[in-house]
Amino acid sequence: MAKILYIDPFGGAAGDMLLGALVDLGVARDRLQEVLAGLHLAGWHLEAARDRHQGFAGTRVVVRVEEGGHPARHLLDVERLLHDATLPERVRERSVAAFRRLFEAEAEVHGVPLEKAHLHELSAVDAVVDIVGVCAAVELLGADRVACAPVPVGSGTVQTAHGLLPVPPPAVARLLRGVPIASHAAEGEMTTPTGATLLVTLAERFGPLPAGRLLGVGVGLGVREFAGLPNVLRAFLIEEEQRPAGRPMVVLETTMDDITGEALGALLERVRDAGALDAWCLPGTGRKGRPVVELRAVLEPSQVAAVTAAVFEEGATLGVRLVECTRPELERHILEVLTPFGTIPVKVGVFAGRVVSAKPEHDAVLAAARQTGVSAAAVADAARAAAPHLGTVWEG
Repeated sequence: MAKILYIDPFGGAAGDMLLGALVDLGVARDRLQEVLAGLHLAGWHLEAARDRHQGFAGTRVVVRVEEGGHPARHLLDVERLLHDATLPERVRERSVAAFRRLFEAEAEVHGVPLEKAHLHELSAVDAVVDIVGVCAAVELLGADRVACAPVPVGSGTVQTAHGLLPVPPPAVARLLRGVPIASHAAEGEMTTPTGATLLVTLAERFGPLPAGRLLGVGVGLGVREFAGLPNVLRAFLIEEEQRPAGRPMVVLETTMDDITGEALGALLERVRDAGALDAWCLPGTGRKGRPVVELRAVLEPSQVAAVTAAVFEEGATLGVRLVECTRPELERHILEVLTPFGTIPVKVGVFAGRVVSAKPEHDAVLAAARQTGVSAAAVADAARAAAPHLGTVWEG
């Protein structure tokens, strides 16, 4: 079963906090050190220890960088370092992608060409170890996918190498473009550029905790002090629920209390003509006990605009609901079978390699029944008898 790493940056996100949470979740420190040794980068060492912060027990990770001998690094320098390093290929690819995002953000917010953007001396080493370390830890955990909760950014101002900046700093705001932001905000910088870079590089989606079996929780401790809010980040390892694969679909719904039967029939026809795969109505009771009709239509995401327009143009309702879903489907085949009443098409449903349904096409059954003068039931029975039997292996 697939494993999902879910990141909950409730109290902030930074590279060291992410790395601490993954170590706390169970990443072996010696294995992590082995991967990081492949950087062939001197002048630093990694410290990881259990600690407490505002009532939370977790792991605090610190990258100790020796003073002197560390140049400022541009994107080309970092990419050369990573390509020359001895790293697992996926770790290298994710790390390169993360640094490109980080440098592109820095270049854009400072208005300089990409090749001119750089990381300052000590922070360059810190960022390399944090980013490569987190990418390596995700691989060591065996996570198939990464997801993340909405990201808090903080408020107020922060002192940087470029002076006093508003929170979120411009680079963080650029990195989190399009990402859901958490509503709570402590005074100060809650998410750092390195933390934001890692979240947007690793996470396939941002949203609620996914369903599944919880395998473990890790807590990474930060170093900042926020009033009434712990500077911690949690990482959950979840074994995903097995669900049948399906096509992404949308269910359009609307409730109507003043439509005639004739208008409803015309609306259903127009919705199908606009691209809905299916559409139907259900009776119900609305406000003040009035009878209502609920229209539902199943459609592909690409047809949402056309079907919605069809509903509105008919003046049937003031609004619709759009519900995203997936539609698992049987493998389906149309098989022509020979019967005493002629050739009849049969729709065959196959699941896990075996026939689970065999349904003669109704229009063809009726046509054959009229032509031969027998009942439709007789034609349908003959077609089913000639079709593959339920439970048999589908031969194609």
